[in-house]
Amino acid sequence: EVVVPPTICEPSAPGFAADVAKHMLQVATATDGSMLGLFTSYRVLEATHKKFIEAGWADRVMRQNDQPRMQLIARLKAEPGSVLLGTESFWAGVDVPGDALQVVCIDRLPFPSPEDPMLSAYEALNGRQTFKKYSMPRALVGFRQGFGRLIRSVNDRGVVVVMDRRLMESNYGKIFQRALP
Repeated sequence: EVVVPPTICEPSAPGFAADVAKHMLQVATATDGSMLGLFTSYRVLEATHKKFIEAGWADRVMRQNDQPRMQLIARLKAEPGSVLLGTESFWAGVDVPGDALQVVCIDRLPFPSPEDPMLSAYEALNGRQTFKKYSMPRALVGFRQGFGRLIRSVNDRGVVVVMDRRLMESNYGKIFQRALP
């Protein structure tokens, strides 16, 4: 199942990081953890981590760089109800089948950052086609990879929460929806 909180603010809004943190904490509380939070920005990850710590989740929340990546993944598998927060390197290669992972929260659709030098170079060469030919394909691959962290075997089930209303409200959101398995 895919859920988009209807009250989440736009990714471009000044309060987006705090809003994502609030919503992710609500999801983790409602599901008692067993959650992977995937982020496109360290700033939003840090705001979310801080919110979890303030809410008393210090012994159950882990974030990228607290320990080596493989140790964090092993802890997520071994400690039911834990929460792991990570950026790009956690969107792929995280294999946690079974009940240890029941929720994947994605902070926003993973479009390349405007500061990405590859984006700038592609835009210089291709102009208006950049979104369609570079940004969308990269974001779709990343989105499918992030979504794929949840279902690792035929017995797995759970929910993916996307903190980005554009998935439901934008024209290209339908493309993302159709890209899901």
